[in-house]
Amino acid sequence: MNCFCSKEKAKYYCQECRHYLCSSCSDYHKILPMSANHKLHSVEDMRSMTPFKIASLHHRLCNLHNEPLNWFCCKCNIPICMHCTISDHNSQQGNHKPISISKAFQTFKETAEELEKTANDCESKLQDSLKAIIQNAKKLEQSKDKSLSDIDNHVQEIVKKVKENGNKIKNKVETLYKRKKKVTDVQIDELKTTISDMNTKISFLSQLLESDEVTAMESSGRVITALKDRINEFPKAEPDDYGEITFFINKQQMVSLQQCDIGNVTEMRAANSLTLKGEESVIQGKKFVVKVMKTDECEIHANQLKATWTQPTGETNITQVEEDDNGDFFATGTCTSPGVCKLDVSADGKPIKQSPMEIKVEKVGLVNSIQIHNNGEIGDVVVCEDNCLLVSNLTNVIRKYKLSGKPTLAVVLPQGVKVYRMFKMENSKIAFTDSGNNDIKICNMNGTVIKSIRLDKLKHQAGIYVDEASNMLYVTQSRVDTYTFNFVSVFMLDIDTGKIIRKIGGLSYNECQMNGVKDAIDISISKQGQLLVLETCKGLQTFNIEREFMKVLVGEGDKNGMVKYPSGVVVDEDDNIIISSCHKLQLFSSDGNFIKRIDKPEDSIKYPRGLSIIHPRRVAVANNGDKTVKIFNY
Repeated sequence: MNCFCSKEKAKYYCQECRHYLCSSCSDYHKILPMSANHKLHSVEDMRSMTPFKIASLHHRLCNLHNEPLNWFCCKCNIPICMHCTISDHNSQQGNHKPISISKAFQTFKETAEELEKTANDCESKLQDSLKAIIQNAKKLEQSKDKSLSDIDNHVQEIVKKVKENGNKIKNKVETLYKRKKKVTDVQIDELKTTISDMNTKISFLSQLLESDEVTAMESSGRVITALKDRINEFPKAEPDDYGEITFFINKQQMVSLQQCDIGNVTEMRAANSLTLKGEESVIQGKKFVVKVMKTDECEIHANQLKATWTQPTGETNITQVEEDDNGDFFATGTCTSPGVCKLDVSADGKPIKQSPMEIKVEKVGLVNSIQIHNNGEIGDVVVCEDNCLLVSNLTNVIRKYKLSGKPTLAVVLPQGVKVYRMFKMENSKIAFTDSGNNDIKICNMNGTVIKSIRLDKLKHQAGIYVDEASNMLYVTQSRVDTYTFNFVSVFMLDIDTGKIIRKIGGLSYNECQMNGVKDAIDISISKQGQLLVLETCKGLQTFNIEREFMKVLVGEGDKNGMVKYPSGVVVDEDDNIIISSCHKLQLFSSDGNFIKRIDKPEDSIKYPRGLSIIHPRRVAVANNGDKTVKIFNY
């Protein structure tokens, strides 16, 4: 490479002038004032530089103004000169944002360093992933070889066993043959001897017949006697042994061999194809079920699975995983102490996914008491979709609380409305009895009233229940009007039209007293579709699906198993019935048998109202006595 003077070979390169210089020219370059501060690089250094590095040595100039690019437009994302900041990239006119090239480079440098660090971290993780995948590929190769080897070994074992059985049968054939051949040989030898002796005597008799008469008659008696004796001693002519050995093929075994299932090949261990799914929390002493779900197709049997329960006390017990009629697996358990219960499930000794699973075991009894800060009478409590509680208090505001007791956004209805009893419908709708207007309303969670149903004969509405499957609404009145001879206590309405479909109650005062519903305070429907009417003076009555009276399920009284001044009834998922009465909560079976009292005297249940099932074995009650909502596990 020659100097730009074309006289000598270049020794240096000027990054400002962008010329190669020989030794003489470089000396003049350093003396001249205009080039004295130029940066020179040796040719050897230039040869070792990358094109990108060489390009970075040059101070580029603006194509429009031929000025150094000392600025950077953040909007256009390009380097610019000083004149550009005033003309084309003015921050005032075109909303551009010019900054110094040094500041822009510093920002780029910081971003690049951070990005480089992130990229390096990413590259490191990719390397780790690559190593893991390569290791997995080796394991795959090894597992393939081992599987093939195991199959060969297993087949060889089967073949070996079959050969052993074949040799046993062959030995039996040889033994039978030897025994049978010995019998046959003896019989053959005996017959051959007899035949030979017989032939000898016949031959001698023939000789006598050919001799002279005197000679023949001399020996005739002896020969005839001997021949007769031999004939009389004629041996058994039939074979002493049936000369045959037969191999009977086990055809059933042949079918088994044709369908021989010597094992199964899968692309993953069974443990990797299964996971646990169950409740996060359960009630102390309640039996619960955890499902063992298949995440991938795999061949596995229940006897390959094992469940180990670890109680909150540390006690462990091992149970067998069960299989239902659909081929799904499940494990059942019961935790008798509050705390954390652990379930470990293994397949062929290997833990499956989500194992061990931790399950919170909650104590039985009162678990929370939410103070309702208002001056009104607490009428009811229901559970809404977000697992919060809605509480009515004879005002136009339905208060809302989380299960922890923390208040959240309330449902505000128009002035004059007084919400008493409620029913939570689907699609975020609430049906309620409005004591302020003596009617029934349906609203959404925003407080907008969707429908109002007014009944002239309904004077003292109390309980409400909506059967959305049949589009029916049931409402009760707490006392009949003897002055107007209105003895109807339960109204069955069409939700859409508000039309009365049926009236349930006595037709006369005496009939109402004897077998009718006189003073219905609350209502519910069982899982079998029976109507449950809670009546102040008679307890809990049941009506069949035709809404005809059947019997009194729970009678009136002070003792456990009876109710006095009841106010709320609800049916849980197991079709058990919970009734709130004057000073207690009681649990009954679907046929009215007393199971237990849910509360304790120290829980201060007093004048309770409505009830609501939060989830299996957990109930909330509106306790008007101390203006609280109490939550019980039972």
